[in-house]
Amino acid sequence: MPVRGSRQAIERRNKPKIDKSIDVESLPTIYKCSNCGKRVVDPEGKFYKIISNPLYKSNDGYTTLCTYCIDELFDRLRVKYNDEKLALLLCCSEVGWFFSESTYLKMKEKDPADIRIGDYVKRLNLSQNKNLTFQDYLIGSLNNQKVLLNKIEENQLLEDKWSDEDKKIKKNVIEIVGYDPFEDYPLADRRYLFSELVKYFDDDIAQDTYKLSQIIQIVNNNNQIRHYDMLISTLSPLTDSKDIATLNGLKSSLVQSNDKIAKENEISVKNRSNKDIGKSTLTYLQKYLRELDFDKAEADYYDQLRSEGTLWGIEMSLRAIQKNAFFDDDDMADIQNIRRELVIELQKQVDELLEEKRKLNVKIQELERTNECD
Repeated sequence: MPVRGSRQAIERRNKPKIDKSIDVESLPTIYKCSNCGKRVVDPEGKFYKIISNPLYKSNDGYTTLCTYCIDELFDRLRVKYNDEKLALLLCCSEVGWFFSESTYLKMKEKDPADIRIGDYVKRLNLSQNKNLTFQDYLIGSLNNQKVLLNKIEENQLLEDKWSDEDKKIKKNVIEIVGYDPFEDYPLADRRYLFSELVKYFDDDIAQDTYKLSQIIQIVNNNNQIRHYDMLISTLSPLTDSKDIATLNGLKSSLVQSNDKIAKENEISVKNRSNKDIGKSTLTYLQKYLRELDFDKAEADYYDQLRSEGTLWGIEMSLRAIQKNAFFDDDDMADIQNIRRELVIELQKQVDELLEEKRKLNVKIQELERTNECD
């Protein structure tokens, strides 16, 4: 007759016997991920190590979740809440790490791109974070009655460390526009947006609020194009051709939108590379030369064109255009046609002036002969 008994009893009978004479301490330590079950003997590079965190003291400082699971958790939270700092905070709460907002802000200050958990762990192992856990962060935050800086406060804190030139550009934009047009934008985009927007400003832009709004839209579109380019750079043409085609289609749509806005509002999208408002114009350069007491800049138009300061200004302007402009075939054809027309017109003026000069010389000679006779 078959042996009767519970399933558990059968499993216990079939379970292999453990040799109790083996010294367990002599066996290699097995590190197991409590989420995915991965087992390794060497945890280096496979598990994050928090040197001084007492929670992992008996595990040689290594976390109970492998690096893959922690990275995946962080990425999932970042997408879910669309907030990188909040995702890092929740990730730290899950694994018991100390959350340092100042460390996070320093990382963003150094590189505004998306942070990596591994880089945060390296900074977490520094001496100032010794023996700190998530409980320490939580207690400290409750005592201060503040959990996280909001986006505006965070941006302000980081922007205070911008270069003087970047701060000046931001100040100029806000003065011209009348408000911060990029207030809710990520910090990684704000510096780019301010530096791009200021290139389109001239002396009259503040008086045309509609045109100003269209310029801001163009700058926003360019920023989105920049993000598409960054995404495309991470894809492989062999395996991600569909995604690349989709992104290029989105880029093309934005480029067409920019061209339409620029044509309808007479906005020069190209050749605006000077970061100083209005300082790329010849008018401003002449004004600047007058302030420096260049006498020739106050002379008549002929002397202005031939003055050392004006020629220097024209040369600098041309160099800036050649360095920063992007001309397609149609642009080059237009430039050649305009150049040809200008050459013809200038040659016509030269011929007329030469003829006028010849006639004046004849009159001078006649007057000289008359004077001699008298």
